[in-house]
Amino acid sequence: MESQRAQSRPRKAQSGLEIRLLGEIRLRRNGETVALPASKRTRALLGFLAVTATEQPRQTLCDLLWDGPDDPRAALRWSLTKLRPLVNEAGAERLTADREHVAFSMHGASSDIQSLVQIVGSDPAGAGIAEIEAAAELLQGEFLDGLDLPSCYRFHHWCLTERERWGALRRRVLALAIERLAGEPDRALPHARALVAADPLSEASHGRLVALLGSLGRRKDAQ
Repeated sequence: MESQRAQSRPRKAQSGLEIRLLGEIRLRRNGETVALPASKRTRALLGFLAVTATEQPRQTLCDLLWDGPDDPRAALRWSLTKLRPLVNEAGAERLTADREHVAFSMHGASSDIQSLVQIVGSDPAGAGIAEIEAAAELLQGEFLDGLDLPSCYRFHHWCLTERERWGALRRRVLALAIERLAGEPDRALPHARALVAADPLSEASHGRLVALLGSLGRRKDAQ
């Protein structure tokens, strides 16, 4: 049975460049971690471009991350010079720019968010348990964790919206995993703990965890 589950579990996409957006933003090329610039705005720019993956006016990006008294266009140029060698490769010029626009393409690259869409689509209820558990594994971190930038209110608002989107998906996926694994409480228990951590004020989440602990005979833990 376990070998069948392993065979049905979705394989990770093989790509030269991988971008992790859930949790702390990370970049890997051919399996090796790539050091990102220390600048939070530069890392936030990478995250925004990777998620939107469309051409953006320079002014929009300036307003998003550098709306202040200094020279926003010069700051944007500096960030682009730091990001280009990290994401561009021979035969894959992903980050391009002209005088008015900046464009980012995921050509030949992958992200955890892309993988999630491929695994569970628009409705995780239609996915099998192997896909649901694979999605739960990807959904462990908060979107662009540590890149709040409250002083950049446009980016901050966008980031909070994305966090709610992916946080809601995480709660849905975990609830589905618990439901599908009702007959296997040992496998369901880690998902129930994760759901309580993701939604600590939910009585339903706590109820699921208590019920599972009880079914495993762990009454003291349940109490």
